[in-house]
Amino acid sequence: MVKPRAVVVGAGSAGCVLASRVADRYDVVVIEAGRPVDAIGLPWAADDASIAHPPTWSLPALLTAGRRWRATPGRAVGGSSVVNGGYLAVPVDLDLQRWHAAGGDAWRPDRVRSLAEQAGAGLGAQPSPQTHPVARAFADAAAALGRKEGLLALDTTVHDGVVRSVAAAYLGQEISLRSDCRVLRVVIEADRAVGVEVADADGIREVIAADEVILCAGGFGTARVLLASGIGPADRLRAAGIDVVCDLAGVGAAFSDHPTVWVEWMPTTALRTGDVHPEDAFGAFPIALCVAVEGAPGDDLEILACTQPPDPVARNAPGAAAYGLIVGLQRPVSRGTVVATSAHPFASPTISYGYLDDPIDRAAMRAGVRLAAELLQHPAFAGLVDRLVDLDTATLADDQLLDAWVEARLGSAAHTCGTAPMGLDTDPLAVADGAGRVRGIAGLRIADTSLLPVVPSRGPAAAAMAVGAIIADQL
Repeated sequence: MVKPRAVVVGAGSAGCVLASRVADRYDVVVIEAGRPVDAIGLPWAADDASIAHPPTWSLPALLTAGRRWRATPGRAVGGSSVVNGGYLAVPVDLDLQRWHAAGGDAWRPDRVRSLAEQAGAGLGAQPSPQTHPVARAFADAAAALGRKEGLLALDTTVHDGVVRSVAAAYLGQEISLRSDCRVLRVVIEADRAVGVEVADADGIREVIAADEVILCAGGFGTARVLLASGIGPADRLRAAGIDVVCDLAGVGAAFSDHPTVWVEWMPTTALRTGDVHPEDAFGAFPIALCVAVEGAPGDDLEILACTQPPDPVARNAPGAAAYGLIVGLQRPVSRGTVVATSAHPFASPTISYGYLDDPIDRAAMRAGVRLAAELLQHPAFAGLVDRLVDLDTATLADDQLLDAWVEARLGSAAHTCGTAPMGLDTDPLAVADGAGRVRGIAGLRIADTSLLPVVPSRGPAAAAMAVGAIIADQL
């Protein structure tokens, strides 16, 4: 019996899991714009070549009206799983409940949680060691400030300084992989997806026929393919010169991500010359502090301890390299947009994160930076922190000065969700249902974090893998 063909667009965290899960029922072809890569170390464990030429996209974007950015999702077999910091966390109850409400019975919280836990086990996730002096000081300072309840010891997929790739764990020999191959558009005939048009590294185009097309290209990649295929807001498609195939207002209309700020500090001689336990090569981010904006335990903010300087150039330069705490806004109110700008299939869309558009988000980021500074100035850090970098008392005390400081240093966690969200039939922005089926187009599904209506309050690596499993089981 000939199996039907499933073309999976994207060999990232969701795509690899989905492909492996349907390989017994489908002839699976995975299309990946990036290339296979060897195991990549974290920045402080990697060689110069892997740092200078990271397997990522470089997409022009605006974080705010005045803050330019380059979005760098993974572009490799394994996707962002090969370039992230190895932080793995299961989604919290509130996120699970929201997905259940939007996606139906297949998204039952207990099932999604179980799938996320299974995904972590498949990557060999383990508790991140808490032995590093920074991790110990961070926990002690948080407890002394009355915030022990918000401490979260994290799991890691890093082993001996190398992040485990989802592709290595899930892509088997039974799956056909086409790497270094870009999808230009989904081929649609009579309101049904019948294949994808691709271009290889030499620019040679062909159409790969499919019985099912599943988009797993990530928050920005999936939105780009949909828009290039004429699926999205009709008025914006026409303005870009793209023929409208299916008018879906929710494509790229209101995505969310985690704004971040790096609160930098210089180490003392004691930290620079002290011994670090070998276990610390198993995690970049061992521990976080989760708090509500009002100060009570919650998930609005995440302050993440980083146990190594992230910049390998600085690490090897004369003198001390800076350390930092990452302040992330985990439940932002502001939303971003992805808009098609050209009918050319290789054209990057216009990406506007809309970070801090809402005053609630600005106030939350101020609270997070002030708390990070308070932690670093606590006696628990006295033997480790020499000084904060470019953050003084006057700036911390003044809302306007601090807002300007935050915007000048604003970054993104690269956790893009909701560029093509799932939802009920009554939701005007829902692009797909809980089975990933795109409205109005048979044979086309979405199976990545594009589906999640709102970015979760934890890093979405485990959630992305769970999405792949959930959609796979409904094919």
